[in-house]
Amino acid sequence: MKRADDNGCCSRLACVALLTLATILLTLAAVLGALYVALDPKLPRYTVHALNVTAFGMDDDLTARARFDAAVRFENPNRAIGISYEAGSSLAVWYGGYRLSQGALSPFYQGHRSKAVVVHVAMSEARLQGTGMVAAMRHVNEAGGELPLVFRGEVPVRVKVGRFTTGKVTPRVRCDVVLDRLSTEGVIGVKRLSCNLKFW
Repeated sequence: MKRADDNGCCSRLACVALLTLATILLTLAAVLGALYVALDPKLPRYTVHALNVTAFGMDDDLTARARFDAAVRFENPNRAIGISYEAGSSLAVWYGGYRLSQGALSPFYQGHRSKAVVVHVAMSEARLQGTGMVAAMRHVNEAGGELPLVFRGEVPVRVKVGRFTTGKVTPRVRCDVVLDRLSTEGVIGVKRLSCNLKFW
């Protein structure tokens, strides 16, 4: 009989433990749900505001040189969440799998409900030599057409809510930009532009 009583006691303790755990989980879910509704988190928006060619040339030996200045527009639509852009970013302009230019973003903080911020990035010069890409770029520049470029960025960020700041995460930004040509003279036309953001 004593053994049966012991088994019954253990069962009651297990039930109490399960009920306590379920109560804690439900309370935590309710708190997180209320916090989500209160904060109403939204993804930031990034676009290439401008892409200027500060140096460009193609020689007869199929060597291309290019350097860009990029202006990136940052928007934080959140009403209670600030975003801190940290050091260690990487920005690059690509054409057909070849990197034309690269640079980095200076660290800055964008508070909640702040106006859009346009940040200018001076990017280094790159050289391409003896590739079919150079010939293709020359053809587009001389004949007119569409020059598809890809702007890629990896920018470490921290999210701030009140006094609480999260750990660092590094989202990846990709913008597909279609230009009418590459030149340091005149206005370069942007025919199409689309950007997307990924966190992993």
